[in-house]
Amino acid sequence: MEDAAVNIDPVKAVDDKVERLKKDLNVLTARLDDVETTGAQQQLSATNQVRDANRRLTKTNERVTELAESVHRLERLLVALNRKVRAGETQKADFDDWPEIGESLIATILAGQEAYARKASTPQEAQQTREVIARYDARLAEAIDAAEGLTNLPANAESLWRRKYASWQAFTRLGQRPQAPDDDAHAKDASAKTQGNEAVAQARRQIRARIEDAVARDLLFPAWFENVLGPAAPPGRADDWLYTATDVVLYRLLHGVDSPADALGPAPREQGHRRTLHERLVVECAEYRKA
Repeated sequence: MEDAAVNIDPVKAVDDKVERLKKDLNVLTARLDDVETTGAQQQLSATNQVRDANRRLTKTNERVTELAESVHRLERLLVALNRKVRAGETQKADFDDWPEIGESLIATILAGQEAYARKASTPQEAQQTREVIARYDARLAEAIDAAEGLTNLPANAESLWRRKYASWQAFTRLGQRPQAPDDDAHAKDASAKTQGNEAVAQARRQIRARIEDAVARDLLFPAWFENVLGPAAPPGRADDWLYTATDVVLYRLLHGVDSPADALGPAPREQGHRRTLHERLVVECAEYRKA
């Protein structure tokens, strides 16, 4: 009986165990709260560090941009200063007056360019055009005959009237008569192209010789020339630079560009040889200025 009295109450034992578990749970909850708080603080700190780094990077990029613009302005000032110094000590190159390249030579070059722009008919295309013209003329004769017959038919000639009317209707659907091919056009264009190519080669030889002489004598280039091509040929690209420079001068001669500052003038609006050449020269000159 005494042993039964000293036995632990099972309900109380469970309650005690529950209390201990609650205490342990509170401790764990407190530790978890501490861990979450620490993690949130660390995440906030990392976020702030990233933001600070981005702000510093943005400021650095802005500073680099400002420095690049300052360097570009300084380069332009140095070029202008160099021109002023050289202008007082050096003879100037003349790339605007070309008495050796007369109007007739320029006209020959332009005529050659126009010949290249025209689409000449091949012999086969010309033969096809002649066949179309022959069919057109045959239908025209039928239509004239039909028109005359329609006014003189008896009232009971309905079937004949229908045939005549059908012939007239067929003619009205033909449209305009094609233009007869010019048998001499192909030969004329071929001759114009050949003469134009020879004239271009002659003009380019004279222009390049004068530019090379100016480079050899260290003459001061015109402002429009330096603005578009730079003060000198890039290292290792002298021949390419001379080729483009020659085309720039020839472009001014062919198209009457006389601006003292703008080498090529405004871009042509219409498609064609001039616009293609203008676009090519703009791209090439930009590469030389960057080199």
